[in-house]
Amino acid sequence: MLVEPAEPDFARFHAAGKAQVCWTRLVADLETPVSAMLKLSAGRPNCFLLESVEGGAVRGRYSIIGIEPDLIFRTAGARAEINRNPRSAPDDFQTAAEPPLEALRALIEESRIDLPDGLPPMAAGIYGYLGYDMVRQMEELPPPNPDPLGFPDAVLLRPTVIVVFDSVRD
Repeated sequence: MLVEPAEPDFARFHAAGKAQVCWTRLVADLETPVSAMLKLSAGRPNCFLLESVEGGAVRGRYSIIGIEPDLIFRTAGARAEINRNPRSAPDDFQTAAEPPLEALRALIEESRIDLPDGLPPMAAGIYGYLGYDMVRQMEELPPPNPDPLGFPDAVLLRPTVIVVFDSVRD
């Protein structure tokens, strides 16, 4: 199995403190995104499977699995929190100094990574959801409805392991 980048290139980028993607291509004709997700997640917290769909009925080109995040970002109201070590300290969220949108912009900038040619754009990134109430960061709205479940307004993960199924290239 060929893994890219080659070890000397990886070592050079690593020594320079540059974030990078290590990747390989595998034939997955005996795996589905769901079966791979079940095997890879195996009871781990903070995993996801995203499936692309076209027109609401036809499966799209990509399926993305993410596991082992090195960072979790969440917001509630005017507060943003970041956990930079969720594997060993899952409850260690630090309140960001900035409002949620500014904290999110900073996180996106911090998470930028150059992808090698030929890899899909979702081979690295931040994944999650922005709930309806995130619009309150940009617009004045009437008071929110009761929230008996207490979900955060947004939760985003930065996985360290991403598996991309490409139904066109596979």
